[in-house]
Amino acid sequence: MPQIIVKTEGPGHDGGTEVHRERIEPADLSTDAASHLLVERIGWALSDAEGLEGPDGDAASSFSRREGTIADTAVH
Repeated sequence: MPQIIVKTEGPGHDGGTEVHRERIEPADLSTDAASHLLVERIGWALSDAEGLEGPDGDAASSFSRREGTIADTAVH
């Protein structure tokens, strides 16, 4: 099954941290609402990855801030 994976870049682009992994299927884009939720989750993962790569390297607060704000349809 197809997946979306968002990872940070490690030193020298090796390794890194996996921030988000989600299986996707055509139904995830079948309606405007489903598409919006998918893009929202990807946006959060990108923000978290950027935070981990930034000078402070702490994106933990963004995870707790969002918890429970949307239906969790992701398969982790």
